[in-house]
Amino acid sequence: MKVSGIDSVVVEKDLAFTIEEYKRRLNAVRKGIAARQLDLLVVTIPENMLYLSGYNTLGYASAQYLLVPLEGQPLHITRGIEEVNVRAYSWIDDSSSYMDHEVPLELLAEILRDLGYAKSKIGFEKKAWFFSIADYEMLKALLPEVRFEDGSMIVETVRVVKSDAELDYVRQAARIAEAGMEAGINQIRAGVNENEIAAEIQRVVTLKGSEYPGYPPFVTSGVRTSYAHGTWSGRVIEKGDPVFLELSGTVRRYSAAIMRASVVSPVNRELEKMEDVSRRALENMLAGIRPDRPLGEVWDIWSKTVNDGGYEGRFKRTGYSIGINYPPDWGEGHILSFKRGETRTLMANMVFHIPSMVKAFGFADVGTSETVRVTETGCEILTDYKRQLYVR
Repeated sequence: MKVSGIDSVVVEKDLAFTIEEYKRRLNAVRKGIAARQLDLLVVTIPENMLYLSGYNTLGYASAQYLLVPLEGQPLHITRGIEEVNVRAYSWIDDSSSYMDHEVPLELLAEILRDLGYAKSKIGFEKKAWFFSIADYEMLKALLPEVRFEDGSMIVETVRVVKSDAELDYVRQAARIAEAGMEAGINQIRAGVNENEIAAEIQRVVTLKGSEYPGYPPFVTSGVRTSYAHGTWSGRVIEKGDPVFLELSGTVRRYSAAIMRASVVSPVNRELEKMEDVSRRALENMLAGIRPDRPLGEVWDIWSKTVNDGGYEGRFKRTGYSIGINYPPDWGEGHILSFKRGETRTLMANMVFHIPSMVKAFGFADVGTSETVRVTETGCEILTDYKRQLYVR
């Protein structure tokens, strides 16, 4: 159905990229659809929808679909109140919508039948967070003659290499992240609580132009720095405490992230050693980045440096693709990460956030990170904030 009056609404387009760039992406994705021998791809991942059409909403928890045929115009299916966002942010105007008392999957099935796909081979993103097993089973019951195939990673394979226009947004996000890091570090001192540091970071990055991030800023102190993905809890910082900060800037949903370690004087020698190993491991890894090299080989460089430094460097990935994001993540690690045994290779204009973490469970985590672009010969460091243990 159509929302009453939506066709008469005049909405000024707010596109992040040129229509030519969106069409280039669409053509590249269609090659992937054809390679899987699909007649149509149903996109449900918000980041992929944004990448292909520009459509942007925080209401992505509600059912929404982008139908991408091998030929012809793609079609949005959204919740009724979201149609105005299609008009504002997407270069694709064809859309249909459901009201809140209706069943979105029934509308999707009806449209697929009307478009002639009732007996076709249709790809779905089976790795999507917002398309459940129950949804899949219901759709199969509604369209019993359709051959449903896995269309996961078709869009992401194109997304992982950034255009020059995308890189411009990542660079803007990097400048914001640097300002946020400086604000956070300058707020650290004995007697301040974690909430005050987080508030200052969020104030500064917002005023510098950041949109809401995929993750909140990570702000922890003392032994809490060794808790994975912890953030502010109101803890009051004491003398000798390590303080861990990791945050991002976000521009047009493109992010750059950065991590640094601090300590409130007096300095603990173990923390100094951990920061030194973390920093050297990162720098050795950055020196090993170049096109056509398997990501697992570069991970090995990091792992060896950390292990040789006396810490555990085997248990985690250290670096992941970063670019388009919505909560609950600011990274694209599901597309590509530096990890043990990864045989896929680096390509120019891939962008990664590389957190080099040294962990001492029950004591502290110390980390240093950069957001980087793979170049034709190595890598460009996009974030620019001095690497050191910041003593406050």
